[in-house]
Amino acid sequence: MRSRAFRLLALGLALLAGLPSAARAWSGVQHIQINKAAGRNVPEEMAGYAAFSRPMVLPGIYPDLWKESDLEEGPRHYFEPDRLPEGTDLRAISSNQAAAFAQIGLPPADVGIAPWTIADLLAQMTAAMRTNNWLWAARCGAAMGHYVADIHMPLHCTRNFNGQETWQSGVHERIESDMTKAFFRADQMAPAPAVYVENPFREAMGWIDHSAGLAPGFLRADIIAKRSANGRIDSESYYRKLWELTGETVVRQIDDAVTHLSSLWYTAWVDAGKPAVPEPFDELPTFSVHSGVGIDPPNEGGPVGTRQSRKNQRYDAIIWSVMGAIALVVIVSSLHRGAQERKAKKK
Repeated sequence: MRSRAFRLLALGLALLAGLPSAARAWSGVQHIQINKAAGRNVPEEMAGYAAFSRPMVLPGIYPDLWKESDLEEGPRHYFEPDRLPEGTDLRAISSNQAAAFAQIGLPPADVGIAPWTIADLLAQMTAAMRTNNWLWAARCGAAMGHYVADIHMPLHCTRNFNGQETWQSGVHERIESDMTKAFFRADQMAPAPAVYVENPFREAMGWIDHSAGLAPGFLRADIIAKRSANGRIDSESYYRKLWELTGETVVRQIDDAVTHLSSLWYTAWVDAGKPAVPEPFDELPTFSVHSGVGIDPPNEGGPVGTRQSRKNQRYDAIIWSVMGAIALVVIVSSLHRGAQERKAKKK
């Protein structure tokens, strides 16, 4: 029984390892874990939301997939304070995006628009709850989870996001996807309780400021780990050293992402007047809440085998791989519990 559990776990990891680079930031797995944990982390008075949030879990990966068809999607995933003049007070930047970038003096794509995206989705989620449009509330909340998670990944908050300025190309994926997917476990999560957020935009800027301060340490860790592995960044020794140096920070940042996301969901509900939370939807649409593009758009005018058709097949593979891996994790967990119970009965 134990060997079977390990085989199932290995298969699940293989499926997740096959996800294309579009499904990362943390990895797709961590986005799913963060949305799931946040749904369980809201205060008890928000009765019914834990169940309601279940179909909001898998859509935590959708924003990465929207990048394929929406050229404006990318900047929503980051904000890079080190592109601004030294000493800039992030919390003093306007919550109005147009006014802020008139003040900043750089194009939004150069710096990123993550905090404004989060604030906008929060406002839309609040309005949707207030008007009983719960499907839209769920869609905005699920997408918001992705961007909140992204700004807690330090390399989403620096201009040297992929080590391209320090001869460390590829460090972004090595840390946020490869390493984290290999070493991080959901049972390591210990988020703080959700609280009402008085000024969500200002708080989001504070989260970004904190993440930005961690980025240099991540880049240094990559250099040290590479040196300890004799330059072999594809080796087990490299990744073990990298996790040794950054693992505690990764866990803490994921915990904070869960705390802050659940706090924003709670804030939306309170500001909406604390409406009764309905039964969960079976599933949420895959279309972008920003532009309407889908992760699996119809094959318009393209025969099977065209580039569009292959893209659709790739998206199907992504979704089914993630769903299959989640199912396998549940199976392995059940097998493990069963083995533990049998062992306890024998004593």
